[in-house]
Amino acid sequence: MMVICDTSVLCYLALIDCVAVLPRRFGTVTIPSEVAEECLHQCAPEKLRALLRIPPPWLLIAPASAARAPGTERLDPGEAAAISLAAERHAELLLIDERIGRQVASDTGLAVAGTLGILADAASRGWLSFDAAVERLLGDTNFYVSAEVIDRLRRTVGVGGPT
Repeated sequence: MMVICDTSVLCYLALIDCVAVLPRRFGTVTIPSEVAEECLHQCAPEKLRALLRIPPPWLLIAPASAARAPGTERLDPGEAAAISLAAERHAELLLIDERIGRQVASDTGLAVAGTLGILADAASRGWLSFDAAVERLLGDTNFYVSAEVIDRLRRTVGVGGPT
């Protein structure tokens, strides 16, 4: 399965020590070089920079795509590159959190999932506790989501998982 990832999902999963769900679920994940640069930026969180200093074998870095997908001109370079790479490589899934980026990706015909979707999927497989992961996500990072969205996701997916 070809999975492309933007900076935000990688960052949030690294910050809450849940990045290992990515290779467990997908085998390999590809990021464009622009995302790798964002992850290594001096202002990026140390856990994210540490992950990218010597990328694990499951995290592949692709060269920049020559063409940009329609609608990406209003996005930041990492988001635009991730969407463009996913479209170019006909990825089955794009991991991205930002609302506008998700909309552009969907308009391009890409399937998208975000940090919460990855955590819910992992919890439904018994790999982690959804509630504990969300508690860390909301308490240890600047991630924002309404309580209603979390409750709806919890009911819809039937997650909670082991503690």
